[in-house]
Amino acid sequence: ESDVIAGWRALADSVDGPESECTIAVVGKYIDQGDAYLSVVKALTHAAIATKQRLKIEWIEASSLHDDDPAGSDSWERLRKCDGVVVPGGFGARGLDGKNASIEYVRTSGTPFL
Repeated sequence: ESDVIAGWRALADSVDGPESECTIAVVGKYIDQGDAYLSVVKALTHAAIATKQRLKIEWIEASSLHDDDPAGSDSWERLRKCDGVVVPGGFGARGLDGKNASIEYVRTSGTPFL
């Protein structure tokens, strides 16, 4: 078996048999639009493959995160259960408070963040 084939086989094995699972929250404004964060999803997928992880993405609408009630919100509960958080860039004010609140949470909790 050539080195090239062995490399492809190792890659396929890491996709088919991940060693563990990683849940990443994506906090954004366009969660309901299927391909709005496609490049983010692809980057996370490739990182998961490289680290032999099964990726689970927790989609969280930024406007559902309110810093005035972080304890009682379903969105906050889902965010806290994640292994890492990605807050993609965006334009306009809608969802800005929720993005900022999620960033403040990850900074104070030590949760990995992009």
